[in-house]
Amino acid sequence: MTAEIKVRVTRELEEVSWKTKLIETPDAVIYLGLPSTLGVASSDVLVHVPGGYAQSMLDGACLPQGSPLIGVVKGQPSNEFVADGRSWVCISYHPHNGGGAPGWDPTRHGFHTYLDELVSWLSIRR
Repeated sequence: MTAEIKVRVTRELEEVSWKTKLIETPDAVIYLGLPSTLGVASSDVLVHVPGGYAQSMLDGACLPQGSPLIGVVKGQPSNEFVADGRSWVCISYHPHNGGGAPGWDPTRHGFHTYLDELVSWLSIRR
């Protein structure tokens, strides 16, 4: 992640009233213990920092491998990978691209606003 992107993401995460963790390899943010109403109390959620962020929108989310939310939340599971010492499963979830959220605006949206989309996502069945 470039220094410029890292500064922006760090600034956005300072606005989030939730515990988060910025990681590299892959470049991502982990939101820790987000609440869910779908049979589990909470879940960690990983969101990749796309190349060209913030002109490139945040898109998708990943759940820990073995999460009972996989196959329950909106979106199809896809590839698996390891990050921050854990296995994750990507879910094709697209809130800013026809998924109900406003269209992506890099001057207003970011990791600080994506939190709301993730909390909503963890409460809606497929």
